[in-house]
Amino acid sequence: MQFIVDNLPLFLTVISALATGIGWGAARIRRGYGLERDIRHLKNDYTALSNSTNQLITELERRMDTIEKEIAVIQGINQVFMAQRASHEQSSRDNL
Repeated sequence: MQFIVDNLPLFLTVISALATGIGWGAARIRRGYGLERDIRHLKNDYTALSNSTNQLITELERRMDTIEKEIAVIQGINQVFMAQRASHEQSSRDNL
């Protein structure tokens, strides 16, 4: 019994060191899992952002194609009106 009492501080020190080591190891493992989870979230966010960007680019290309077609139609209509105007001005000059 005297041996236990005499070595109690040593025993408590060893127990404390073991508990600290176990706690440190567990925290390190938890931190590793947390980092893996964060990296996985970043990859998922990057994938979602990439998909959204691709969808936006596709939509913008579709809209630009539509706008180009509408501009071509407007230019055609403008050419018809300009031809009619020139014809009308020519006939007005001929009548004078």
